[in-house]
Amino acid sequence: MSTNWEDLLWRPIHKAKAKMDYHSQHPMDLHFDAGEIIEVLGIENEDWWNGSIQNTQKLGTFKFGSFPKIFVEVVEAVESSFESKNDYQQKKIINSKPSLPPRKKPLVTSNNNKPSYDDDDDNTDVLNKLPQLLSKIPELTKYKLSSSNNSSCENGLKISAMSFDLETYEQFESRPDPVSRCEPVVVAKDFEGFFDASVVDFTIIDEYARETPISETETIGKLSYYLTSVWDHPLYKLRAIFTWVTDNISYDCESFFSGQYRNAANGAKDVLKKRSAVCAGYSELFYELSKAARLDVWKINGNAKGAGYTAGADISGSEYGHAWNGVLYEGEYLLIDSTWGAGHLHNGQFIKSFNPFYFMCSPMKMIYRHLPTDPKHQYLKPIISSEEFLNLPYFRELCFKNGINLTRWSGHIAETSKDKISLEFEHTALEETGYYGANLDWKGQSKLAVVVQRLTHPGPNGGILYRILCNIPSNGDGHLSVYYYPRGGGEGPHLITQKIINHGTGSNYKQFVKTYGIPFIVSIVNPLEATLEYNTKVRFEINVFGEHPTPKLLVFDQSFKKKQFLEIVDRNDEQDYVTFVGDVVLSYKGKWHLGYESKDNYISYIAEYDVD
Repeated sequence: MSTNWEDLLWRPIHKAKAKMDYHSQHPMDLHFDAGEIIEVLGIENEDWWNGSIQNTQKLGTFKFGSFPKIFVEVVEAVESSFESKNDYQQKKIINSKPSLPPRKKPLVTSNNNKPSYDDDDDNTDVLNKLPQLLSKIPELTKYKLSSSNNSSCENGLKISAMSFDLETYEQFESRPDPVSRCEPVVVAKDFEGFFDASVVDFTIIDEYARETPISETETIGKLSYYLTSVWDHPLYKLRAIFTWVTDNISYDCESFFSGQYRNAANGAKDVLKKRSAVCAGYSELFYELSKAARLDVWKINGNAKGAGYTAGADISGSEYGHAWNGVLYEGEYLLIDSTWGAGHLHNGQFIKSFNPFYFMCSPMKMIYRHLPTDPKHQYLKPIISSEEFLNLPYFRELCFKNGINLTRWSGHIAETSKDKISLEFEHTALEETGYYGANLDWKGQSKLAVVVQRLTHPGPNGGILYRILCNIPSNGDGHLSVYYYPRGGGEGPHLITQKIINHGTGSNYKQFVKTYGIPFIVSIVNPLEATLEYNTKVRFEINVFGEHPTPKLLVFDQSFKKKQFLEIVDRNDEQDYVTFVGDVVLSYKGKWHLGYESKDNYISYIAEYDVD
């Protein structure tokens, strides 16, 4: 058989398989998806290779380009024999089933994109490993523009320094989190790994529990038998009890707010009959239902950062008393709070909202808001002292999902005499691609604007780094609240609440610029102040993250007499951001806006300034 001359030119060095997707904005790069086979045709340098893959859009043709070698692994060395390109069939390697943490546990077939033994096409394992993989990627110097002041910049502009002087802000070195030195207590000799309830799909169990007939709820024994007898594994039995209790028992707001909760009937039989309780009743009912099913469950009493708590408050009073449950499951101690799993209090009302975070929760997470009276019920070694507990950051549940790491923080209270503070945190769950906002609740004033900047360099764990800038208007104290906004819309709950104490006078206070909600992630570097001086030249510097195609940014006055587009001076594909810069002469008084031009040439606001 004769050899095609193209094959002689395209003889590959070896074949490689993509470990993850690679999609770049550079026109000379080879794009591919995880699992695709690439024929490596050349080596540019120690970081970059050249290769080709079949073009699925046009059969018989091939795509060529450069790619970082860290995204692939060699699967086959090619020597004297090779395949003809004309005979080549596209080879798509299907990912093997993702492995769960190294532990056997019963799983229900997943329909929520969570790992299960029956979900062959799930790529959760790849996503979970992505932060570690990205942290190992060497610095790529192929076409990356440096963001330093010495970098080569487009259009001859140089990136300006920030409009604010960070040295004027109170900054904090990270205090070691006391929980980081702890380990969960394990009693099994052949322990296989820590349990994570979030990877298990409990849909079938939850539906079964919620559809329990009223006739099966007449007694503790009858209800327990109905909920648990159909399941073989204790995990499912516990889940059925948790779901039924959280779905059918309402919080007794009247007893709680009247201070009569100690006198309320919180026995399991009473709670089952009246269908309401404070935390002691939730804990008691869960215990009795589990006991009837011969499950290893017990009650725990203590104090918690719950309803009415504000960051920095003392929780030793009886109003912060709380009750929950413990369970021994396959050699480790886990915690269940069916009160907080049922919902939360808001403006004196109970808001029913199922929260599975508090089912089989790790002691390493529970300790941030739950302090048992008996330290042994922390199930941590070493234990956390009461003083350490009070100084822990006030974390909400979503902090753990987003992998929040406090890089420059100050415990639960931040103090300053400068009228300004700066805090930093890292977001390590890279599959969560939303953005953050914050506000300052200050005495006698409405919520004040706080700047949250996404920084262009990664955090210490390879995650996304954010800086919070907070200007304080007067002497006194207040609370800083940080929010998470999922990409695609909607506002998440508070993630972190921080008490702020200012010993200064407020003389250094300047109001931050007003910003608007937009459909992509933008970070204003300059200017940050709400009021700008008339007839001056101001340098605007803006970073836009992860938006393709890149939007057009512009600055304009309210009457639209002056409109100036900002220019791209830096494009960093590794960190996936673009920097815009423009020197704008503020030649009119009144409102000015930073905005972006949409595909249909409609202009939307990003921020609003007063020029005076």
